[in-house]
Amino acid sequence: MEKSDLKWKEAIEKVLEEEKKALHYTDIAELISERGYRKSLGATPQDTVSSVLTTDINTDKEKSIFAKVDKGIYILRKFLDDRSQLLTDEENGGKISEKRTRTENNKIINAFGIYWYRTHVYWKTIPDLLGIQQIGASEVNFKDQIGIYLLHDSREIIYVGQAIDQPLGQRLKNHTSDRLSGRWDRFSWFGFYPVNENGGLDNNKKYENISVQNLGDTLEAVLIESIEPRQNRKQGNLFHGLEYLQKEAPEIKKKKQKELLSELNDKL
Repeated sequence: MEKSDLKWKEAIEKVLEEEKKALHYTDIAELISERGYRKSLGATPQDTVSSVLTTDINTDKEKSIFAKVDKGIYILRKFLDDRSQLLTDEENGGKISEKRTRTENNKIINAFGIYWYRTHVYWKTIPDLLGIQQIGASEVNFKDQIGIYLLHDSREIIYVGQAIDQPLGQRLKNHTSDRLSGRWDRFSWFGFYPVNENGGLDNNKKYENISVQNLGDTLEAVLIESIEPRQNRKQGNLFHGLEYLQKEAPEIKKKKQKELLSELNDKL
């Protein structure tokens, strides 16, 4: 399909018009990509969709073509069956909006990756750790991310560490030649630096008045996402829309292609 070049607001409206129901902003972003409504998605399409919707509703209020019906879930206003479905930031004298601002400022884990393959990384001096927010988005390099990481043997966690004094790429590189070298084949990570719209890491992130609740939410979220207990039916708080999918290093792709060509030549 040849891609259109709609503006973000136009693309969001088109998806909601076609679906005729409420959708989470992450689903809207994925449908925009799947249906080719934009030529460029940038590095953070899901965050962009969320921002466009929030800004439009806060600016135009009841005149906005969009309406928010639940946390992160939006619909075209004309499809609302009942105005009681609305969830607005102006409720309670603006307390919801203020609460969101505090939550965003205090969000500790801002990006994460689950069960990334060791074999998808080219382990040079400081390896690139490439990820995308969704198919079609620009890649982000997380080698300079800081935070918490886990090493897995298949799906069993065999080590938990911090990437603080050294960034994530260097810490993982160290584990390719230390006592754990032969014991892990996957890794997960939970990063403190958010990703900006240009695909870079914001290492100037400031945390204001971190509360016990913030810490509790973070610990709960890391454990739920990494261990995946069967009785937990929800993601951890503050995580929705932040996961990044691993992208195989170009050097690994070239190596596989070369090996495949060699095998074909041997069969001829």
